[in-house]
Amino acid sequence: MADTIHRYHWEWFFKVTKTEIKGANGSVFVFYGLHDHNADNIKSLEGADFCWVAEAQSISRRSIDILRPTIRKESAVFWWDFNPRFSSDPVYVDYVRNHDDNAKTLFLSYKDNPWFPKSLTMELVADYERDEVRARHIWEGELADANETFVCPAELVEAAMARTIRRPNPSVPVIGADIAHQGGDEIIFYKVIDEKTVDKYFARYQGAVETLRDLKTFATKNSIINIDNGHLGAAVADLLVDDGYTVNRINFGGKPKDIDHYEDTVTEMYFEMRDRLLVADIPKDEELAIQLYTRKYLYINGKRGYEVMKIEAKDDFAEHTHALHKSPDRADALVLAYYDPIGSNDISSIAGALSTYGGNK
Repeated sequence: MADTIHRYHWEWFFKVTKTEIKGANGSVFVFYGLHDHNADNIKSLEGADFCWVAEAQSISRRSIDILRPTIRKESAVFWWDFNPRFSSDPVYVDYVRNHDDNAKTLFLSYKDNPWFPKSLTMELVADYERDEVRARHIWEGELADANETFVCPAELVEAAMARTIRRPNPSVPVIGADIAHQGGDEIIFYKVIDEKTVDKYFARYQGAVETLRDLKTFATKNSIINIDNGHLGAAVADLLVDDGYTVNRINFGGKPKDIDHYEDTVTEMYFEMRDRLLVADIPKDEELAIQLYTRKYLYINGKRGYEVMKIEAKDDFAEHTHALHKSPDRADALVLAYYDPIGSNDISSIAGALSTYGGNK
């Protein structure tokens, strides 16, 4: 903005300082960062008329949730400019995926720039010759993950969240318990009866004693508890078994039931969840939705000498969803709740839904 003021010789009207630009008519431009560590600084902006968020694709959900209610003047207007990056970026979710009725969305590329220089035309041509998929992201705004392979399609996740099963068939409750190791990750329990998620529990920064107490309150002796057998989960599972609870210890990196298609148990769990989404009723939760539909998979040369499917590692997941979360805790707990480690589920209803959906897996 300072360069523009100088270019048009507007110094007589605007005074530029290190932290703001003041106009002779009383207007003031102020500038703030929106990283998580300093997002609270913007709470002094309640009198702003206009808010321009630049490079909004990198803004976290927490920062957006702080900013929106801060700009509360009746006639205030937001501008969000961003280069489309991932389908899970909060600004993309809010204004493109969810089609906010109060917002106008404009898609612009180099084709809309009448001053597009010849030097950049040369770069564009070279990028297309090197890698057309990457070039479409750089020059035309196609999502960087548009050509990636995801386990759970967004439309299936959204349909399962919109579905309502009012009277689930009586069955043994199944609890999915993903237990973090006293760090910043969430401790999550979901309870499933038939195909309906009927209850949920979230906590952070808890040890084994508190987690065991809360899980006993959440579950009952007639429940089946599928628990992540890593770290704190193994200790909690031992204590549950000692108290007479039915526990399935699930080793995410263990051997799957279907060794012909999946490399490990966690991959099989997510693909079984994909099928269950055709008939399930799951909680309406944006964080859960994004964790489900942004988990990628790939084909690898597996332990048994042929190609199988394998879900991406948590570190890789965190890299492309860093603006939202570090670990897919909610999704992991949900797939645990819907997973049958024995393989005894009645899949007739799922098979029927699959045929309706088109047989896609």
